[in-house]
Amino acid sequence: MTSISLDPEASVGPDDDLRPPPPRQTAFVQALRIARARPLLLSVSLFLYALFYALPLIPGLLQREIFNTLSGHTVAGLNVWTLAALWMSAQITPVIVSYFGNWCFVTFTTLTRQMLRANMLGWMMFARGPRPSPGTPGEALSRFREDVSEVIAFIEGWNETFGQMVFAVLALIIMWRIDPMVTSAVIAPMLLVVVITQRITAGIHRYSRVAREADARVTSFVGETFAAVQAIRVGAAEPRVLARLDRLNAERRRTAVRHRVYVTLLDTFGAGTSSLAFGLVLLLAAGAMKSGQFTVGDFTLFAAYVGTATSAPRWLGRLLARKRTADVALMRIERMLGDAPLDVVTAATPPSAPTPEPAGPLECLEVRGLTCRHASSGKGVTDVNFTLRRGQVLIVTGRVGSGKSTLLRGLLGLLPIDAGDVVWNGRTVEDPATFLIPPRCAYTPQSPRLFTESLRDNIRMGSDASDADLARAVRLAVLDEDLCRLDQGLDTLVGTRGVTLSGGQIQRGAAARMFAGRPDLLILDDASSALDVRTEQAFWDRLFAEGGQTCIAVSHRLEAYRRADEILLLDEGRVVARGDLRTLLAESALFREVWRETLHATGEPSAGDTRIG
Repeated sequence: MTSISLDPEASVGPDDDLRPPPPRQTAFVQALRIARARPLLLSVSLFLYALFYALPLIPGLLQREIFNTLSGHTVAGLNVWTLAALWMSAQITPVIVSYFGNWCFVTFTTLTRQMLRANMLGWMMFARGPRPSPGTPGEALSRFREDVSEVIAFIEGWNETFGQMVFAVLALIIMWRIDPMVTSAVIAPMLLVVVITQRITAGIHRYSRVAREADARVTSFVGETFAAVQAIRVGAAEPRVLARLDRLNAERRRTAVRHRVYVTLLDTFGAGTSSLAFGLVLLLAAGAMKSGQFTVGDFTLFAAYVGTATSAPRWLGRLLARKRTADVALMRIERMLGDAPLDVVTAATPPSAPTPEPAGPLECLEVRGLTCRHASSGKGVTDVNFTLRRGQVLIVTGRVGSGKSTLLRGLLGLLPIDAGDVVWNGRTVEDPATFLIPPRCAYTPQSPRLFTESLRDNIRMGSDASDADLARAVRLAVLDEDLCRLDQGLDTLVGTRGVTLSGGQIQRGAAARMFAGRPDLLILDDASSALDVRTEQAFWDRLFAEGGQTCIAVSHRLEAYRRADEILLLDEGRVVARGDLRTLLAESALFREVWRETLHATGEPSAGDTRIG
């Protein structure tokens, strides 16, 4: 997980060396993929928006005829009142078209937003192989919320821009047929807007990325601060935390202001161009009207069209700015999803849980030459071999940093496997990450996480575990006595990350979650480290009282050693000794040291005693 320094003087600016690579496909290409998911809904909304923006052309033409009739420049045609009635109808029709156009497009964008988030979460949950951490919870939340919204904002700009461009093209054609010279006064500022917009959107792209990263740092820091309130208070770090937060907020404010300045500059320049175009029309129209080549009706038509027509480049500029921002959002989403295929985010159907490989109940698990290392440090485990039969207990032990947790994570497919095989009942497991899951296997990590829900919901995890299964899981996890002391028993809310529970209760709550599914294989990573001696003994007693439990556990506890059918002793990522407790005490000097350290840590009578007891 990304760590955030509490030093208020620490740099929080963007690191150009860590700048994310550009997206493998631009926002425009990805948006086209998104559009293919619901083509009919998008096509209807685009048509209605184009119609909505094109309809105001009719009132302009009618105004021209009305004023030409009143000024005597028309020879024959409809009377003024008929033209006025048509003009009123043309004003009301866009309201109706706008309602249905908005309904279609809001429906499209709402469903698309849900689709993108479901696809992202589905890939993180169900993709084959180990999945990299998405960073801090704040960073992940920023990608699901702000970055998805930026991609949707780019798509939302399509309708407005398309409608504006349709109006501009038709309006320019009509005006050009009336007077090409005056129409040129409208076209020239529009071309200028296009050139300037290209320069401004480059700044928008740059500061959009910086502002989004600064916002994510603030969100992450606030989330971690709330989760570490007790640690902050115990360390009297409140002033330093607040100073750090002030600095992060200051950086976010600076980057947000710079980004907003560029966006405002784009809008302001576009609005100024409209005024410039209208002024040029006035100058040229005055001379043309003097010579009788430009009527009052022509002038009213130009006045009605110029403002909207010259806004088209501004809308195009906004769309380009949104595209730049969406490109940044896609960079961040791709970085979170890792090696996801290009079409994962835009797929019409989100990823789902893979169909489990057919396999019977566990009879024998073999690990052959397992090698896996952390990419960042190069440390891990090398060439690990063992065989575990149904009903046996395998304990993995060793000093800190010897690779115990790495071995379990590699076995479960939570880390990339560089070499070796995992074999279930004689059949090689192709993808341990999707195979070694409930009900075949259940895992309790070294630092388990609980949701901010009731204890009952944390144990069930949405499964259909019966009340009998729940009662059994609570008993095996030695939680029954604790429930009697909780006011609401299993319905007690555990708080953020289980803050209302003790460390031992969190571990046992996670263990109960593991037991509830009655898995064939239990994998525990130091799951009894926070338990006192009496509770730990009860934990192991109850676990094996039923008989037939198959278990792999990382542990330094005496009760675990005594229960083990085999103990693997790791040192620097390699198995340096194996056997039962008596064998290792007799043959391994390193294990005897680990044994004595365990006796000393648990307060056994003699730290130098190597008796099994």
